[in-house]
Amino acid sequence: MVKNTRRSSPNTGQDLISLAQQLARDAERHAILSASLASQADRLMVAGLRLLEPPRPAPVRDNRLRP
Repeated sequence: MVKNTRRSSPNTGQDLISLAQQLARDAERHAILSASLASQADRLMVAGLRLLEPPRPAPVRDNRLRP
């Protein structure tokens, strides 16, 4: 988290660059975590949908077609 601190002097260019870099790193971490959670949610959704599908009947073998 970014801490709000009061300074008597205005931010320097280096301060702003450092803050921007920290925000970019935080955003990247959140994006990676978000993508990971979304992927996990997709897998769980597919697994749940498969469990809700009715079982498929076994294929019927027709031996009359074979010589």
